[in-house]
Formats: sequence, C-alpha cells, structure tokens
Amino acid sequence: PVANTVQEDLPQYRTEIPPAMSLHYHMHRGALRGTGELTWRPGAKGYVARLEGRIAGFSILTWVSEGGFDAAGLAPVRYTDKRRGKSELAANFQRGAGKITFSGPSTEYPLLPGSQDRMSWMIQIAAIASADPKRLSTGARLAMYVVGARGDADVWSFRVQGTEEVATGDSPVQAIKLVREPRKPHDTRVEVWLAPSLHYLPVRARLVSEGSALELLMQRAQPAS
Repeated sequence: PVANTVQEDLPQYRTEIPPAMSLHYHMHRGALRGTGELTWRPGAKGYVARLEGRIAGFSILTWVSEGGFDAAGLAPVRYTDKRRGKSELAANFQRGAGKITFSGPSTEYPLLPGSQDRMSWMIQIAAIASADPKRLSTGARLAMYVVGARGDADVWSFRVQGTEEVATGDSPVQAIKLVREPRKPHDTRVEVWLAPSLHYLPVRARLVSEGSALELLMQRAQPAS
C-alpha cells in the first residue's frame, strides 16, 4: 500500500558536503555503556555513511546509508538497520520509480526531494549548516523528511536552541544544539549538537524513542582513511 505522505512543503537547502571523517563516541543505550563509530566516506560515485555501536566487544547496532548526491544534497539509495539478535531491515529509495519501499513492511512512500534516512540525516544537516551557517541562528527551523527501515517516515523539524560547550574527549568544543520534538506519541525525540570546527558534524546526539534512549558523545575525530 502507498502511505499518505506529508502535507507540507519542505524547503530545499543548499548543501556543502563534509569531507571524509571518522568520529569515535562514547555510547549509552539505556544502562549499557559502549562505543560508537560514525564513518563518513563521500566519493565521486557516491557515499557510504555508517554508524556501529559496540558494547563489551559485541556489535549491538549497525546503521548504513549508501547513495549519491543531487541538487538537494545527500540522495540515499539504500539504508540498512541491523540490531543484535534481530534480522537486518532495509529501506530502498527507488529513484527511478519515485518511491521508497522496505524489506519488511509492504508500505510504500513517495520519494520526496531531499528525503533522508535515519543515518544520512546526520550528514545532511551538517551539509546544510556548512553551506549557510546563518541557518543555525537561534530560533531558526530546519526540516527534512526522514525514513527508517521499519516502514516509518515523517518530517523531522528541528529548532535551533543556541550554542553550548560540549565536553568531548579531546577538549571542550563549541557546538550548536538543535532539537526535534515528537509530532506523534511514538515519534523519536532528537537532540543533536553540531560543531562548526568539525564541518558541523555531530559531537553529541541523543535519540529517545518509546522511552529508550541512545546517546553519543564524541571522544575524537580524524580524517577517514
């Protein structure tokens, strides 16, 4: 079935794609403590963005977004979500057919310009900020259509809350905080801190869904090999 899509017009932003980076985080998932690594590799033929979370040596989650670039910035083609003990799920952005389909649910969504997945939005929001830092003025709003691997899709509307100091592993970093408030009861609440000194990539993030929180706090960053 084709699901209803959003009823609001979403802006198309200018973007400046960040260079290849590898960000290492402390990761909290509920009471569990571990590490996370976000690897961003853009290239002439497209990109791969990957976040892997590990606890006690075991991989507990792996999010991978692969795609290319278009006038709206990142243009995902496939997003996979693998969690420990569960089957991998995928969202497929069928650009030729103009629709988004899933490996599990039979739901389909129209493929809107600028649509992102639950991995690529972290890079897309950095690319928007890099192209026009004034978009991160306190009180400003950024909005994008974000798709998960479980048949979920919605507008993520972020409000800019201002600059805060984030205590990363290397040294304190000035970062701009944005918050996405849930629109419906089971929506994900998102807080993200973007560092101008790191091409606006996230030095801290907190995602809360149905009472479960995933938190990332950067310890170090380096150019991706």
